[in-house]
Amino acid sequence: MRYLTSQPLISSVVEEFNLATHLFDSTGGPDRTVLRGVVSAGGGDPSGGDGYDLAPDERGRSANDLAARTFEAFLPGYQTLDHAGYAERRATATYRGRPVTDWSIAEVFSSVLSPEGHRFVVDAFGYDSGVRAFNAADLIEFLFSGGDPTEEARTPDEGMDRIPQALGSAFEAAGGTLHLRAELESFEPEPDGVALQFASGEVVHAARLVLAVPVPALRLLATTSASLRAEVFSHVVDSVEPFPAMKLYLSYPEPWWRPAVTGLRTVTDLPNRKIFYFDGRAGEGSVLLGMYTDGRDVEHWLPLAEGASRGAPAPAAMLTELARVLRAVHPGVTELSEPLETALMSWGSDSHETGWHFWRSRFVSDEVLRVAPHPDPSLPIYLANEAFSRRQSWVEGALEAAEAVVQLIVS
Repeated sequence: MRYLTSQPLISSVVEEFNLATHLFDSTGGPDRTVLRGVVSAGGGDPSGGDGYDLAPDERGRSANDLAARTFEAFLPGYQTLDHAGYAERRATATYRGRPVTDWSIAEVFSSVLSPEGHRFVVDAFGYDSGVRAFNAADLIEFLFSGGDPTEEARTPDEGMDRIPQALGSAFEAAGGTLHLRAELESFEPEPDGVALQFASGEVVHAARLVLAVPVPALRLLATTSASLRAEVFSHVVDSVEPFPAMKLYLSYPEPWWRPAVTGLRTVTDLPNRKIFYFDGRAGEGSVLLGMYTDGRDVEHWLPLAEGASRGAPAPAAMLTELARVLRAVHPGVTELSEPLETALMSWGSDSHETGWHFWRSRFVSDEVLRVAPHPDPSLPIYLANEAFSRRQSWVEGALEAAEAVVQLIVS
């Protein structure tokens, strides 16, 4: 879990509350890929494609090069566009006779690359959702809109949850009240606000309701709250697709992966997809994020998880399968240590939640974002979640969406 120093809202929160942070990657080493048994130095290494039957004009090119070739064919000059430029293209541009917003990124890759070239790029990227279902015109801006060569990935010393904790404490200090783990069953607009019905039986009358929850929770709430079934709300909710995600952490007394691995991350085509290596200081132990999957890549692990989540130890069958793929991903390591502890998180195991959201094809995100914070101006009901932002899947996106609602309320 990390943020980028180029992301202004989260950076300002970290600075305002004087949260101690450190570099997310302190190794200084390169990324690593293990694709079809070939070990290479990340997505920019052409040798990463040696295990694929690439087309003649794709051979000797890296996954990053093939992706850039695809992006240029789809949105010529994409590297020179600012946000206004991307918005204009989404409003007016076509590709092969269809509006660019009608294309998912998987369709675009398939239109430019051979099947094996497409597979190589997907495998090297490491995420299923980002290179399959994401609206292509939005994905390209998502990947290339940072534009700050000095940005760093950092994380608070005490963990990312220090950020909502700091904000919550400040809210309480200003006179606000937090009621955690209170299940909202339904709500009903009334002449002077909204009546909220909680699972405890309590009814609260509020001047306004801000739903800062993911799409699965909105869909559940829509079954009991008619306002969310209105077309204007449905259009906003349908414009994004939620994706599950799963992580499995393992702790060890020593980082057995050194010196075979020198960097922070390995991406592989095997079922664990991404591995992050966190070496502890002397005597503190080390942690391996041994499996990090999303979207369809979660499906391999769901039966093995046996419903475990929220930091629970991983079941034995899951650990056996993970040990198998870890051996394959680290051919230079002769023996894997047994983990001291394990912790599994599955975003999507609860029907209220998901990992993150991305824009669907056939929706124009710029139009949706204009109405998403307050879909029906006649009702005091607002939406705020990273789903409805330019920085989807990041904490920055959640803050963007919240800021949009705040500005409407105070204006």
